Amino acid sequence: MLDSDLPYNLHIFVNSVEFIAKVIDIAKLTPEQVKVVCSVSGDNSESNQRKLGKDYPIDQPSDPVKKINFYTSTCFEGCDIYDENGVTFIVSDGNKSHTLLDISTLFTQICGRLRDSKYKGEIIHVYSTTKYSREVTLDEYVASTKKVLAEAVSYADEINKLSDTVREKTLSKIKYINEQYVRIEDNKLVVDKNLANMDIVNFKICRHIYRTYINLTDELKRNGYTITRHTFSKIMEKIEGKANARVTFKDLFDEYHRLKTTKPFFSLDSHEDLCAQIAVKYPLVKQAYEELGTDKVQALKYHVGNIRRELTKRWSVPVERKIVKMINETFAKQASIAKSKVKTELQKIYDSLGIQQTAKATDLAK
Repeated sequence: MLDSDLPYNLHIFVNSVEFIAKVIDIAKLTPEQVKVVCSVSGDNSESNQRKLGKDYPIDQPSDPVKKINFYTSTCFEGCDIYDENGVTFIVSDGNKSHTLLDISTLFTQICGRLRDSKYKGEIIHVYSTTKYSREVTLDEYVASTKKVLAEAVSYADEINKLSDTVREKTLSKIKYINEQYVRIEDNKLVVDKNLANMDIVNFKICRHIYRTYINLTDELKRNGYTITRHTFSKIMEKIEGKANARVTFKDLFDEYHRLKTTKPFFSLDSHEDLCAQIAVKYPLVKQAYEELGTDKVQALKYHVGNIRRELTKRWSVPVERKIVKMINETFAKQASIAKSKVKTELQKIYDSLGIQQTAKATDLAK
């Protein structure tokens, strides 16, 4: 529900009518609270109106502002909006490539749409990262594209050097130009370098800038923006970026606790989904949180061995099985262990289970 005491008006720029309709539905916004500006050209008018529903008419940029104002790409450039109490939100959904914006061009254009707002120096960027493969870097892609483009230029030059008659016969026998960025025009091969540049820009936006939170932050800073506050998870950034990322149990548990006990202000990433990602890769975190609780884990000083031992103590099985489980978790398999260490660790197990018995190294044989 919309907070009636909200001191400012929200101007949300997102190139997706489906997203706008979903927000309206989930937030239970009324037509009186919402202004939607999107394309009405051609078939778009009927299609977009159908997505929004008949109760939410498509407005013009110059229509009076409301508490929540949505704009698609039709307003990203050359559109002046006046609202002294307006705050700009830019939404980039990593699952919808058409909502991702080049920071140096469209993003900057949007930032200038609110002309007289007292908040115009502040932009709230709501985004989620893309799920593309991370195997190819931007530099590798640029190098590969430039190589393909150079080969296309060389191929076109060779064909275009032929006499008009020979070239016409040659091209007439080619049913399909199997070279990227090359087309036939006026009996010659033309290389469209703009297509190559577009491929690079699209790759940069979808598979580099929005691939990780860090990349996006760096790109914003490079274009002169100052990040004053962020809510993304650096822990999630680590474990999503590398399969073998080194993250401490304490950091993982604290992040899991934070995600479980807070709600995102305005996020495309569900906290429950993020918790599920942690639980899949680090099941002990979820188990400790649910069975021991935060206070107990903190009291155990996040020590993984102590946490496992505490979980085993609470296991509803005969004490002998608990001892075996703790031994398996404590001692490495097929490794020589000093008798003194065996006795010490075994005594800890007995003590933790409340067993009034002095540990002996020979107890392991039992």
